[in-house]
Amino acid sequence: MTESNHIQIKLMNQDFTVEQYRELLSIAKRSYQFISYDKISFEQRFILWRHDVDYSMNRSLRLAELEYEEGIRSTFFVNPHCEFYNLLEKGQNKILRRIIELGHSVGLHFDAEYYGVKSETELDSLIELESKYLQEWIGTQIKVFSFHNPTPFLLSCEKETYGGLINCYSNFFKSSISYCSDSNGYWRFRRIKDVLEAASDSFLQVLTHPGWWQEKPMTPRERIFRCVDSRASFVMRSYDDALMTHGRSNLGELTVEFSFLKQKIGKKADLIDYQWMRGEFIGVYIDIWRIFESQLVKSCRIWFRKILGSSLEEVNSIFQSSLLTLPMHRVFLTIYQSTWSYITKSSEEDFLTWQKLRDDLVHGLHYCPKEKLEEGIIYIVSVMRHLSEFIESSPTSLPRLQNNHEIGLTEIESGEHLFLKWLIDNSVEIGIDDEMLKEFLNNKSKVRLSN
Repeated sequence: MTESNHIQIKLMNQDFTVEQYRELLSIAKRSYQFISYDKISFEQRFILWRHDVDYSMNRSLRLAELEYEEGIRSTFFVNPHCEFYNLLEKGQNKILRRIIELGHSVGLHFDAEYYGVKSETELDSLIELESKYLQEWIGTQIKVFSFHNPTPFLLSCEKETYGGLINCYSNFFKSSISYCSDSNGYWRFRRIKDVLEAASDSFLQVLTHPGWWQEKPMTPRERIFRCVDSRASFVMRSYDDALMTHGRSNLGELTVEFSFLKQKIGKKADLIDYQWMRGEFIGVYIDIWRIFESQLVKSCRIWFRKILGSSLEEVNSIFQSSLLTLPMHRVFLTIYQSTWSYITKSSEEDFLTWQKLRDDLVHGLHYCPKEKLEEGIIYIVSVMRHLSEFIESSPTSLPRLQNNHEIGLTEIESGEHLFLKWLIDNSVEIGIDDEMLKEFLNNKSKVRLSN
């Protein structure tokens, strides 16, 4: 892929956001009257705004709400055989009924491949059958249908109605009304915004697929992954919640400590759970360590900024330095003037052992069976829980700052050098290597002089 093509794709992805979608509606309102499929009149310029719901009912509701805010009514075509959502599911059915409450219409998105349709006679009877079922499920009249993934045979079926429903692919629409679509999540033919701004078509049918329109720019595959991932996470949560509600054991859940982790990291826990269930145990172990260390760093940074009063610039320069590696658990213990065994109910030796395993796994130097990894995961999540409880229950106070002039800091003003002085005062207790600290201080001095 050339750099030019990459830029074009990136710009195209920026078209498919909710913000851009709202803009499309505003542009369309300036030149067209929004109408429904059973109210077509060629006495005025009009636009038929249609959604084929292929991937997500949730994204459909998002667009339906946005259109309602803009005073627009559209038609959502739903597929009873869709593999991405289930119209008979309580939550999904509730979403569709909410879309109807917002004033939108519902059409049938007919999947002929499901039946292996070979003739117009079959087509006619099956569309009638599905429309009756759909009307019973959602409690509203169905007046129009569209084909899902139309084949050459289906495109040749050009009667105005089948099964008593208006055919969006009839000869009437093909010959009388212009057409523009976002199929596949990119502009294969005409860009909708360009079409609407030009407004050269007096009568226009616009097809969008709600799954393509997200809150931020994504590639088409990323958008579909988001739809699938959100749906899968919901289903797994439903399973876990049902067991919890009825007081049943959840055999096979990651660890007994995992409920705490879910509370602390939210949706990240779904990814870890997904890795675990796929058997990616090393990835789970490393990721939980990464989460633990990021939270440890965050709590220390907050302490240095809010309690010690260090400047943001100084805190960043020390934490981000490639010359100074801080053992964060020792920094944490020094801050709170406590011991590892008291806070975590485990020995510091055990912690360092599990930490070394993490380092070895990161560099591919060690093999570890699932049972050992699970033990390590239980350990580090337990440590996270104890640390969290300790922080929440222990008021902190400023440690004593010693009079140390060896680094040439004769005056401390407005938070300047507070963190650095604290590190020097506590370097032995933290366990910072002397040579490493000297190199860092020399480099920092050179930076100050050069500035």
